[in-house]
Amino acid sequence: MNSLFPLIYSVALFFFLSCISFFLIKQIRNTQKLEKKIFELQEIIKKNDTSYESYYKLGQLYLKKKLFSKSILLFRKTLKIWNKNDKIGLGSLYNTIGFTYFTLKEYNLAIYYYKIAIKILPDYTLALINLGYASEKCNLIMDSYNYYKKALVFDPNNILASKRLLIVKKLINRRLPEKLEM
Repeated sequence: MNSLFPLIYSVALFFFLSCISFFLIKQIRNTQKLEKKIFELQEIIKKNDTSYESYYKLGQLYLKKKLFSKSILLFRKTLKIWNKNDKIGLGSLYNTIGFTYFTLKEYNLAIYYYKIAIKILPDYTLALINLGYASEKCNLIMDSYNYYKKALVFDPNNILASKRLLIVKKLINRRLPEKLEM
């Protein structure tokens, strides 16, 4: 029994270190791919390719790297040259900018951009949910309630909107004597 313990320990340690090595190598490869894509897009932009796709893709890559101020700058450049007839793409871009500001805990700016996204695409469920959540963070509970309700009008089976709506209803019921319809 005593001679078996070191063998079991060694095998377990080897397996554990192998798993860690695998995930570490995978993470390094992903980071290298991301850096390569960033470099390629930067080179394309340097060559005066001012297509909104290049700016947007680079902004999204910076967002993945959590370089929020760089991504916001690129998204703003993208806004200037985005095809104004592309309502879906434009709404998505405004939602992405709102998300970036939300991540920075700049909730009022996030709300501003989410509202523009909804003005462009009134049935944009994700932007409505994001707007509801940002409103919650600003303690605008009734606004939040209304945004979640509106999201459920367009997508009645949306689980996230339903969960957030229940949470907001509980907050409202604690604050107001009259109860909202459940």
